[in-house]
Amino acid sequence: MILVTDFKDKIYYTMINYWSWWWEVDNESDNVARTILTILVPILVLLWYKWTVSYTKKPRSRLPPGPYGLPVIGLYLGSKLNVVVNSIDLAKVVARDLDQTFANRNPPVTAITVTYGLLDIAWSNNNTHWRNTRKLLVSQVLSNANLDACQGFRTDEVRKTVGHVYAKIGEIVDINEISFETELNVVTNMLWGRNESGGLLEGFREVEFKMIELLGAPNISDFIPMLSWFDLQGRKREMQKQHEHLDRILDNVIKARMEGVLHDDGKKDFLQIMLELKDQKDGPTSLNMVQIKALLFRTKFLQLNP
Repeated sequence: MILVTDFKDKIYYTMINYWSWWWEVDNESDNVARTILTILVPILVLLWYKWTVSYTKKPRSRLPPGPYGLPVIGLYLGSKLNVVVNSIDLAKVVARDLDQTFANRNPPVTAITVTYGLLDIAWSNNNTHWRNTRKLLVSQVLSNANLDACQGFRTDEVRKTVGHVYAKIGEIVDINEISFETELNVVTNMLWGRNESGGLLEGFREVEFKMIELLGAPNISDFIPMLSWFDLQGRKREMQKQHEHLDRILDNVIKARMEGVLHDDGKKDFLQIMLELKDQKDGPTSLNMVQIKALLFRTKFLQLNP
């Protein structure tokens, strides 16, 4: 009994020594700190209690058979539940049979920034906007007739590549780099023609590769959305910086085309097609300027990251 009493006394004196600053305030700054902690601690306790109660009352999702989750975090990455499909048969079910159920996704924070608020077709949810945009691209921009109209661009670039390789007879050439450069030029010419003069596209490729790097970089804000406002790793700020550069480039290209500075040599590229759709105003296949820029970037980005 005496040992228990001594143990309690030791705990009491230890608490007195460590927490004496709580009631023994020496200056104004200590008083402010004590006031803040007095308010903050109960708030945190209440928030934790509310989250715990809401989590226990929340109906559990019906998950497919799979491995047991890790202790505490289960199958979650941050605050998001993850289900891994690891067989061809299940992949067919998810991507084909239950496409409507699994079509929506949680886009990365950086993707929201670069796509003008999810106005493209890759990251947008399966909604009316996505269906209309996809239908417009398939029937208007990427139709067989328009692809045939762009054949001249592809032919010219292939001829240039063949001539370039022919001129390197007897030398070592990097076929991978040459093929990539040719594909890059073909897509660029199909988008807005062979018009890189005047520095309109200066820095465009550097911005593209930087955006690809940011989209693929791990970001804690994607796993714990409540931290996205703080942008702890600076991914959103850096993507916003690159996006502003991209937006200026696209504005310059579109402005030059509308003012007649860029000529299409009688060949209709994707930019011209989308500007014609913009002129339809409130038609069923009309586009606004922001949507045009989002689709231009998406089409170009798909070539670099298929």
